[in-house]
Amino acid sequence: MSAGVAETNASATGISQWRMPSLVIGIIGLALSALGYFINQETFFRSWLPSFLFWFSIVAGSLAVLMLQYVTGGEWGLMIRRPLGAAARTMLWMVLFFIPIILGMKYLYPWSNTQWAMADENVSQKLGWLNWKRFLAFAALYFALWNLWAWRIRALSLSFYQDRSPYTELKRRKWAASGLLMIVLTLTFASIDWMMSTEPKWSSTMYGITFVVGCALSALAFVTFFLTRLVNTEAMGSLLKPTHLRDLGNLMLAFVMFYAYTTFSEFLLIWYANLHEEIPHFLVRTSGLWGAVAFSVAMFHFFLPFGLLLIRPIKDRPKTIAIVAVIIIVMRYVALYWLVAPSWYGEHFTWSWMNLTTLLGIGGVWIWAFIGQLRGQTIIPIHETWVEEAIREGALKVNG
Repeated sequence: MSAGVAETNASATGISQWRMPSLVIGIIGLALSALGYFINQETFFRSWLPSFLFWFSIVAGSLAVLMLQYVTGGEWGLMIRRPLGAAARTMLWMVLFFIPIILGMKYLYPWSNTQWAMADENVSQKLGWLNWKRFLAFAALYFALWNLWAWRIRALSLSFYQDRSPYTELKRRKWAASGLLMIVLTLTFASIDWMMSTEPKWSSTMYGITFVVGCALSALAFVTFFLTRLVNTEAMGSLLKPTHLRDLGNLMLAFVMFYAYTTFSEFLLIWYANLHEEIPHFLVRTSGLWGAVAFSVAMFHFFLPFGLLLIRPIKDRPKTIAIVAVIIIVMRYVALYWLVAPSWYGEHFTWSWMNLTTLLGIGGVWIWAFIGQLRGQTIIPIHETWVEEAIREGALKVNG
């Protein structure tokens, strides 16, 4: 194994220097959010949920893309396996960040008011599902499964590092394959529980798959941006090739298109059916300032990144693909906020300073935990038999 590859650990890339500033920002954000809790509890909880969903989507999407990479293989996963694994193992922190959602259920989910739910003919028929006991039990199950797969794959990777056994590799692939089915199902139900049930009278069969695709897109955009920050470091500069970034750009393009397909299909079906139980969801979200937000989601979540990612030089250059990744990351939060906030505020667009403090608070602590998971290991999975071949192939494509 070449010395250049062997030295690509977190310290050599310089990412450790970002850890403490991230924690400081996170603590300040959480402290200001706690102050906001005492000022207005309702606004605090309604700010916390979209911020949690944004960071959670990166973590859950990282686990999904990691398992997809283990199943399919491919050079595109060369540079991102370790960052994806590190992000997936921070799911334990998501359990802690989920606690405020439990505490604020009465502000987030109208069905938690049993008296109101029983009086509504539509919602009363859903109370077998929409009740706090089932909500908490399923949330515990979701987090248990996500953490189990994240840490089991990590354990099998460490075993493979020791024994290089094809049986260990096969076992890891089997866990990853079963995990793909697991995470699609659990994220679908989690999106129904945590997001769609903020509007209990409305339902959509496309909601779950849209959330799953959005999580994968969030993860790909995050790890792509993360890699672009390492391209000028001594450890990674000679290893990161334009072809690696191009592969990630192509994947982002695919998921941008897939997300647009699922969201537009949902809108088209509801518009065509024109049922009074379904259309209020989009009528609220396309009126007033919410309509402007919807337009920005269409333009900057699909059309702009779609057009940019069609251009090969943009995908090959770290600076330009980083800009595209940042656009996608920002619009992922905007899209999530647009999905849940109108459920509480109706046609009146509402934004609070607590939306920013909760976003920075959760994010700062999460980035600190993410970098902590990367410490003590190489960024490149040097024990994999195909690593040096993939690096050489990348260099040949550049020179060719």
